Amino acid sequence: MTTLKASEEGLVKIKQARRERGSTIEDPKWLVEASQKLEPDRTWTEAGPYADGLSLPTWRRFLAGREPIKANAFKAFCTVLQLNWEEIVDRPPVAPSYQGRVGKVRDCCQQPIDAVVEEIRQKCHSKIQQLYSKMQLLDIAQPVDVSNLYVEVNILEEITSWQPGEISDLLRDFNPDADNFNRLGLGKVRQKRVSGLDAVKYHSKLMVLGKPGSGKTTFLKHIAIQCDRSEFEAHKIPIFISLKTFAEIANLDLLEYISDEFASCGVEARSQTESVLSQGRGLILLDGLDELPESDSDAVVRQIRQFVQKYYNNQFIITCRIAAAKYRFHDEAFTCVEVADFTCEQTAAFAKNWFAAFSQNLEAGKALASQFIETLTLQKNQQIRELAVTPILLNLTCLVFQAKADFPSNRAKLYEEGMEIMLRKWDETRGIQRDEVYRDLNYSRKQHLLAFVAAITFEHGDYFFEKNTVQELIADYLANLPDATTDRVHLEMDSEVVLKAIETQHGLLVERARGIYSFSHLTFQEYFTAIEIVNNSDPQVLEKLVSHLTEKRWREVLLLAIGMLEKADDLLLLIKQQVDALVADDEQLQQFLLWVNKKSLSVDFPYKPAAVRAFYFTLEYPLLDCGFALSLDPYLKKVVGQALEQVLNLALEGALDLALNTVLKDALEPTLGYIRLTIERTLVPNLDLVLDCHLVPSLKPEQRQAIQELLQQLPDPKSDKEIFAKWWQDNGQAWDKRLRQMMILYRDLGRVWQFSEEEKSLLRKYYNANKLLVCCLNSGCNVSPAVRQEIEGTLLLPIANLQKTDDKCARPV
Repeated sequence: MTTLKASEEGLVKIKQARRERGSTIEDPKWLVEASQKLEPDRTWTEAGPYADGLSLPTWRRFLAGREPIKANAFKAFCTVLQLNWEEIVDRPPVAPSYQGRVGKVRDCCQQPIDAVVEEIRQKCHSKIQQLYSKMQLLDIAQPVDVSNLYVEVNILEEITSWQPGEISDLLRDFNPDADNFNRLGLGKVRQKRVSGLDAVKYHSKLMVLGKPGSGKTTFLKHIAIQCDRSEFEAHKIPIFISLKTFAEIANLDLLEYISDEFASCGVEARSQTESVLSQGRGLILLDGLDELPESDSDAVVRQIRQFVQKYYNNQFIITCRIAAAKYRFHDEAFTCVEVADFTCEQTAAFAKNWFAAFSQNLEAGKALASQFIETLTLQKNQQIRELAVTPILLNLTCLVFQAKADFPSNRAKLYEEGMEIMLRKWDETRGIQRDEVYRDLNYSRKQHLLAFVAAITFEHGDYFFEKNTVQELIADYLANLPDATTDRVHLEMDSEVVLKAIETQHGLLVERARGIYSFSHLTFQEYFTAIEIVNNSDPQVLEKLVSHLTEKRWREVLLLAIGMLEKADDLLLLIKQQVDALVADDEQLQQFLLWVNKKSLSVDFPYKPAAVRAFYFTLEYPLLDCGFALSLDPYLKKVVGQALEQVLNLALEGALDLALNTVLKDALEPTLGYIRLTIERTLVPNLDLVLDCHLVPSLKPEQRQAIQELLQQLPDPKSDKEIFAKWWQDNGQAWDKRLRQMMILYRDLGRVWQFSEEEKSLLRKYYNANKLLVCCLNSGCNVSPAVRQEIEGTLLLPIANLQKTDDKCARPV
């Protein structure tokens, strides 16, 4: 039941009224009269029982005003003293903007709580919808409805950084040297994901932790809107409180703050607020515990604890960045959960919502969203896909894609925008002034510090590192700053604070398990490593980078460094020299490259010479990816519909070579059905074409006749399977041998290259290094036309031809 007490002004009026009545404080007639006023139908005597709450001690407390008494007793005493209880009751002042409002405060204790809740919900509806139904995204002018963009949040019920673990455990699914290297393994989560709304249903007190930009505030706004629309916890009142805003008021009092919020919506009685909270009908959403200035955090947390303990039967949700969660609220029985990164399905859902919200029309938005999702899933965009797992960075990727319906070929520029958001813009746009211990580190120095840490750890192959290790690196960097202290103990203390600041404010370094850190994404470590290399003026640094050319884990660093350089000519030429040097001393491999070049010159293809060399390289050594030729010739890429073979069929010389080589390769397979299919679909159509139309001028009449006779020996591949199988068993080996002889004699194909295992490995490294070089050329880097032409013109050439090219270039004009 509600309690009331008199204000200071009210006490003066009570004393004056008592003196006017001329009665002593001990006179029991006051209690009889008060009881009769309270329950007039009953007959009271001085010796009889008094109405509930009426007693001499209660009367004394009423006169003294030291503590509240039951509301019915308070009103009865005021009546016998001929006082208006509303004029003497102690209550908080009305919000300034509502001073002077006319009207009586209703007696809420006489109202059913459901009616009070419904009344407040209706009065607060407009404010909730206007303040919390919209969200503002970075670099987008107009706000968007939360419901139009929101994607259901998943949470992890175990905080990953609080779990014990070893680096060896984290590396279990992370092997950068494997062929099927899973870059996303760096952040792989093994525990089950749970719906965020389900977690709210299961836990009355929830602390939601997450990385910067992981969607914590949007999650709370979504809950507030759903509750306000009676779609979630419809019997409660959503109360959204920005803790940063709350900390700015003079006197920290959550009850008073909530009462004022209600008063701004027309709920004038503080007693109604207390009644609602006492009955546990509040859904209290406290946002941004990490956004509090250090000077205010202890006081705000103390106020939250007191409030939760007093109004314990309400529902509470607090959000905080995971690294800033130093307050666990153990005594208040809060359950801590972590916001999970987006799954592929959530990423797709966000993209569909985003493009629908920010496109000129719905159909155009749907089409662009589908194109975005399809492009993001391409292998070449795996690094971008790796980053687009939080709303803040996914918004950036959608915004970049919207401009050209594609991602930039130079990914370094996209990552640079991402770092600008993480290191500076995210807090600035939210008006957060954090107490930075490393305030002397401006944006540039923060980048340099992260680059320093990334380059050393990446060079050593350390994707995960102990806390002490990264703190030592930070201390080394701080020690080299101007006017830095030389006291190592002081540096170590500063390094610990700086590490926590980077983790809390930017989310770029994260605690993977207790005491074990890494960059939040492998791409960030690669990006900052590339920055460190590019910013180093020592030319030997680039030479060292190129020495890692054949190591898969250095591929992205190399590509990013190429994209960051103001002029990439020197680095590209260094890579080209390193590529050619891989096979320069192997005579067998040089013979193979001589044959590739000779064969490419023997046919008339409408493509760049390097593309033709790539075709014959992979034709003769089929374990390699023949799609390489596509990236060597822009015209070839435009013409190709599905596969390289279909394009090369336009050139009959290539079609003949491809058909003969395919059948020869497949003839070695043990499955007759596969051989029949190859002959039916590849050899017969192509041979019929070139033999009937006589469109391959390099074939002499007798050669054409010999091939035709060999083809005629084959039974019809569409004929009875048993007939074909019997013929192949009796004649297949001899027919295959004759085909090989013809290929070598007529087409210079089908040689048996006696490569050792070491040479095969070296040949694959050489081929992949050439592919990487072509990727560098096509990465949007700043390369001069002359260097581009020189590199493209000499790809896959043997050393002998390269030397001739160099001699030709060295001749005086």
